[in-house]
Amino acid sequence: MRKLALVCSSPPFDGNEMPLPMPSYGIHRVHAAAKSGQYPHDTEVRFFDIGLTGAEAGLKAILDFGPDLVGFSVYVWSMTSLLQLAADIRAQQPEALFLFGGPSARRDAFDHWHFRGPSKVVDAICEGDGEAVIQQLMALPRLDRTTLAETPGLYTRKPDGSGWQVTGILGGFDMADIPSPYQMGLMQPEHVAYLETYRGCPLSCNFCAWGVTRPARDVFSADYIEAELHAFKALKAPAVFLLDAGLNLNGKAFRNLSEAQSRTGILSEALFWAEIYPTMAKPEHLEFLSSVGTAYLGVGLQSMDERVLKAHSRPFDMRRFAPAVEALSKVAGLEIQIIMGLPEDTPDGFRKTLDFALSLPVTSVRVYHCLVLPDALLSRSDPTWDLNFDPVNMSMISNRTWSADDLTAMRAELNERVAKRGGEGGEYWWSFWK
Repeated sequence: MRKLALVCSSPPFDGNEMPLPMPSYGIHRVHAAAKSGQYPHDTEVRFFDIGLTGAEAGLKAILDFGPDLVGFSVYVWSMTSLLQLAADIRAQQPEALFLFGGPSARRDAFDHWHFRGPSKVVDAICEGDGEAVIQQLMALPRLDRTTLAETPGLYTRKPDGSGWQVTGILGGFDMADIPSPYQMGLMQPEHVAYLETYRGCPLSCNFCAWGVTRPARDVFSADYIEAELHAFKALKAPAVFLLDAGLNLNGKAFRNLSEAQSRTGILSEALFWAEIYPTMAKPEHLEFLSSVGTAYLGVGLQSMDERVLKAHSRPFDMRRFAPAVEALSKVAGLEIQIIMGLPEDTPDGFRKTLDFALSLPVTSVRVYHCLVLPDALLSRSDPTWDLNFDPVNMSMISNRTWSADDLTAMRAELNERVAKRGGEGGEYWWSFWK
């Protein structure tokens, strides 16, 4: 019998804005893949969310299960807690193997001075899609640190501890064959449902990790998306969150989504949340949005300073931006998103961006405190930017164009401005309602 524990830590909401339950999703994709695999021996797969159960109860449940392999899904908010959980498991069950995946499970992150010691418990890192990897590991006739190091696509530590090594590249699933946790009945009813129509992003902005792991070529078929929508409806999902980098960044994927919607009409019966690039919006996107229950459409402006955006490899055309936002505002409620603390931006430049965003015909403007994320600024920033950040939550403390005092003062200013407008704020975001 081979036992697999899949572990995540769903975060508490930062603020009081979100009334709907939102489950962790990536770990459930891996859960579905692990349970649907065909193996030469008996297997048992269990899912644990210590964000819901608490670390102490989660540790006890995992130890009682006695897994051979523990797969951790790691995000910015859970790096510290999950590394500690792994250390606690190892102290009592040293034979268990630990595989770390998810957006923050990167060599750059584990090699950072803050995590270098705690990450010694990490046996392997999966930096790409985890579905095929987990099936291969569960099928191995022998599972130990040697076979982990021999598994294509996994990063393991070099024997001398000097860095990481990888053996070959593991091919992923055909998109049509990726198991769905919704269609397999692994997701809870009446929770927000997550929908993918493609993976990756054609852009490679320095502050974002979307475009690093893969290009946006692989798409889910209209039949697959249709089956997902039916599963959402059966679960009475109150809202559908499109996880794609953007509704209109992959033409084939959008056509498949439109076809699935035309067959089912299900997105007209639930709230629909998505991101969109306004300057790339076409009549077919406007028509689609006017026909579904769009309650949220995110528009990533980040900065109106084209010099700043160019420094971050972000394409932008100011002449087309405002008219495109105007057109989109007629069919959906928009939220403009900007980043406070971007390297090469300045406090005055940020204020101009915020005032510009507030002048647009949108429902809200959301400000995010800049994060130094793996695959993004942590991995791809200009060395001259002199980044200083909190290693636990990756929030920017200072950089070449923002002093620590600048960022502290701007946080206070945003708190004051949000309070005056009757908006909402959390620890690292501020929402201005129009």
